[in-house]
Amino acid sequence: MCFISTATGLALILSLLPAWATWAFTAPNGGPFTRDFSAYVEQVMDEWKVPGLAIAVIDGDDVFTQAFGFAELPNIKATPETLFFAGSTTKAMTAAALSHMIDTKNHSSLAGAGWATPISSLIRDDFVVAGDEWATAHLTLDDAVSHRTGMAPHEYAWARRSERGGEPLTIAAVVRRLRGLKLSAEPRTTWQYSHLMYVALSHVIETLTGKWLGDHLRETIFGPLNMTATYCDTQQALDAPQRLASGYHWDQVRRRYGLVDFDDVRPGSGAGFVISNVVDYAKWIKCLLHESAPFSRQTHADIKTPRMIAAREARSGPGETLYGLGWQRKVAHGAAVYMHGGTEVAYATQVFWLPEQGYGVVAMANVAAPGNAAEETIAWRLMEDKLRVSKEARFNISEHMRAAAEKEARDMSNAVDMMYPTRPDPPLPPPVHATQLVGSYFDEGYGVLDIEEAKGRGKGKGALVARRDDMLFMYTLRFKHVSGGFWLLEVWYDDTDSMAAFWGGEFVVGVDGSVAGLMVQLGAVRGGGRVWFERNRTVQAVSRRTQQ
Repeated sequence: MCFISTATGLALILSLLPAWATWAFTAPNGGPFTRDFSAYVEQVMDEWKVPGLAIAVIDGDDVFTQAFGFAELPNIKATPETLFFAGSTTKAMTAAALSHMIDTKNHSSLAGAGWATPISSLIRDDFVVAGDEWATAHLTLDDAVSHRTGMAPHEYAWARRSERGGEPLTIAAVVRRLRGLKLSAEPRTTWQYSHLMYVALSHVIETLTGKWLGDHLRETIFGPLNMTATYCDTQQALDAPQRLASGYHWDQVRRRYGLVDFDDVRPGSGAGFVISNVVDYAKWIKCLLHESAPFSRQTHADIKTPRMIAAREARSGPGETLYGLGWQRKVAHGAAVYMHGGTEVAYATQVFWLPEQGYGVVAMANVAAPGNAAEETIAWRLMEDKLRVSKEARFNISEHMRAAAEKEARDMSNAVDMMYPTRPDPPLPPPVHATQLVGSYFDEGYGVLDIEEAKGRGKGKGALVARRDDMLFMYTLRFKHVSGGFWLLEVWYDDTDSMAAFWGGEFVVGVDGSVAGLMVQLGAVRGGGRVWFERNRTVQAVSRRTQQ
């Protein structure tokens, strides 16, 4: 991994440039990007360590765009045309495309029940819910699009290959792996964000249209809206006339940016494979604000209709957050606000639109979580300016985001205490030596887990590791012994060498002293249930069933 120090990168360059030189575009008179506001953006970017940021503001018929910082360190500036990975903001486009298909009645299998159509009736051979015949038969398109299927997030089960070094999985194969993931809640009772259910919706669209989803979105949305700088393939974006921003992460220990390799977005499908810029996204949001073609008024109404109460968040004031077709909806300062974010390993996108005010904000950055924090802070400043909210009544978004980031850091530091609060001191010895735990383990939903001894490990690295480079979000599990047969499993992203989550694990030893398997508890923070990895199970038959 390449690192770029701020001593020779962003901080040095900003100190050498005049104030006007740090942005790429000066807005027309009457636009939001005043000199004071631009200075505010730079302050927020420095606070959150964001190398590059582009913003579009839609205000009625007017669109204002501006970019700050760098598309590539140390000296290539970001512009409004700079491309960024848009992540989960793809979901709203996938949902809108499906709503359009239902509205046009061009597909007989959707004409009768519409959103109430059972998913299994459309992709019968591929969509099976583990151990739940009722859910398999009754979960609908509406359940999947609104995250109310009862399926936990399971983002760490999202595979891009059949196994380490194996062939890429088709979208149908990814959906078939859902049959190995048990529901964690009764359907339609709990809101649980699920990328994988949007992959299932993508498979539905491709099955009904006979086209790759990227082509269908181009025909349905990108083409009609003249979104010529929007792509669903990383190589196409790299070959495009617009520059694709390099992605970074901030290394807090070394106090410098680390360069992150470009990911292949195609496996993300309708859950998160769009690459675009703020200029094109402004066209998309303007379409939604003006309720214009290519969608009918019925489809626009459908897009704005909430389906489920989502997770509550306090940073944008009291009140419930609702969820619909790839959009969260909340009333803030008396205005209905539709919003959704998108996060990749090294990119962040935030989109907001206020239908009654005809106003929207799009922000894209080339760093992940810090980018989201900066974008939300800046976007709410713009929206509160538009709504003429008094200084005293404004939300302190940055403070909330900082508190959340600090809590997450504390949770990671205290992972053992959170996962095993009643562990004995001193710890019990393990029932078998760590070398006897080395080997292959298997779960139908999470795939093959190859556990090996950690080589050249330093302090805190763990005695055992399992590398999951077959997953969409490539990660490594670091095993640290806690007591007896119990271990802490730390989830570390390979691209950023940062800890993303932690699980509990118990190696189960049979009466004969052999290791039967590994029971994993998927986190004390986010939950998600338990997963049983069986030791030395023959996986060929299952692998053949889940591959094309």
